[in-house]
Amino acid sequence: MIRRRAAIKQKNSVMSADNRMENRFGKNKDVYLTFDDGPNGEMDSILDILKTKKVKGTFFLVEPNIKEYPEAVLRLIEEGHYPALHSVTHDKKMLYEGNPLNVAEEMRQTQKTLYELTGVTSHLTRAPFGSHPYMNEDLRNGLVQYNMKMWDWNADTVDWKHQETEPEKIIENAVKGMDALEEGPVVILLHVTKGTASVLSRLIDRINREGVSFRAYDPEQHFTMNFWHDKRL
Repeated sequence: MIRRRAAIKQKNSVMSADNRMENRFGKNKDVYLTFDDGPNGEMDSILDILKTKKVKGTFFLVEPNIKEYPEAVLRLIEEGHYPALHSVTHDKKMLYEGNPLNVAEEMRQTQKTLYELTGVTSHLTRAPFGSHPYMNEDLRNGLVQYNMKMWDWNADTVDWKHQETEPEKIIENAVKGMDALEEGPVVILLHVTKGTASVLSRLIDRINREGVSFRAYDPEQHFTMNFWHDKRL
């Protein structure tokens, strides 16, 4: 594992020109597939699909899961995906009530655990359940104080609701979300679940027909994507 850690480099690769076609969504329709709540037992299935499709993703990782599934974390980085931070507790009360540094502290702990395993320092966070209405100004100030960035999304698949009973709706919701946007970039919310994995290949194929470029988050090309339109984050 030490050798793997030393060899890891953040590779925020993009899709090849084969995936660039006339784009009915307009110019610069870059698509970011983002996956919450991993790693877990479904990570390998999702990583296998992304590898086969030559698509890079962004994974918002929960700190205890990093410890439980270290090989999955190492693999996602080695294969060019971006590891981001999604808290320790994933608990509304623990995160959003009390000390205004609660969220920042949990993200920093997740950052520390990720670094100890991989040597990668990530500054990108996602607030569990989304930043609105929970991430008030005091909580956002905490992230800024710790030099963190924060992403929400602008296309919600609602896969957490449909992944067990109606996984096909995940594809439908993703396309609807993209249709509602006049121009890119598109940040699609997904979760590391069995149902999401079951339709991910077809979701990628469906989106690919629209002439998009799949990308992983690149800290050198950060853009604002939070519900508060807070440009600091």
